[in-house]
Amino acid sequence: MSGVNFVDVSKTYEDGTEAVRGLELEVVSGEFLVLVGPSGCGKTTTLRMLAGLEEVSEGEIRIGGAKVNDLPPKARDIGMVFQSYALYPHKSVEQNLTFGMEMMKGEEALSSNEIESRVKEISNLLGIAELLEKRPRELSGGQRQRVALGRALIRRPKVLLMDEPLSNLDAKLRNQMRIELRRLHEEHGTTTVYVTHDQIEAMTLADRIAIMNDGELQQHATPDECYNNPANDFVKDFLCRHIDEIVTTANHIVSKR
Repeated sequence: MSGVNFVDVSKTYEDGTEAVRGLELEVVSGEFLVLVGPSGCGKTTTLRMLAGLEEVSEGEIRIGGAKVNDLPPKARDIGMVFQSYALYPHKSVEQNLTFGMEMMKGEEALSSNEIESRVKEISNLLGIAELLEKRPRELSGGQRQRVALGRALIRRPKVLLMDEPLSNLDAKLRNQMRIELRRLHEEHGTTTVYVTHDQIEAMTLADRIAIMNDGELQQHATPDECYNNPANDFVKDFLCRHIDEIVTTANHIVSKR
């Protein structure tokens, strides 16, 4: 496991758009950090810079203390889970899990016994052992997301990145997967950076949350600290007022029963 540091990181596109400005952010090794904010706030750009999918305009990104600005994604030892699952439709669940490991070369190459052992471990952990021979089209949304998560975890990356991974699921399944993701993190302990626009998701999943707006970090603290001591009016409105409105609505519904 490794920590992550953003040191005065900025991203400016060719048209002059500043997506991220002067980001100073630390993700402690083994921590589950949630990046949250409205659309266009810079959270996904931040994740993509960490993944190596976007170039850093200024500043440094470090993983385990090492600067990674100039490293390609595959050299950063990260796992990624996308909103779209991005599974190979023509491959079985097992083949989706093993594909990345089978592509490893040289010193990184794994023996067939090690690959088999990892498939058994991760499929049991995620409850997908009975699905190994199925194709993605035969799976439910929740099962596909478990496979996508397994594919990222099976390589044992230093850092796990997740970009709105539950947004395609219905409300009931999304809530179940939140519980599952938190349980998996507590068992596996991989340093995780998770992007969402959903305040409830951020509050229920995170060890700490980083709230962004207009390319700038607004507050970085535990969920309780952000709710009880918002750093500014934006946090108060975006996070606290939203949660209060949900609680009020829920109480109103319960009182009418």
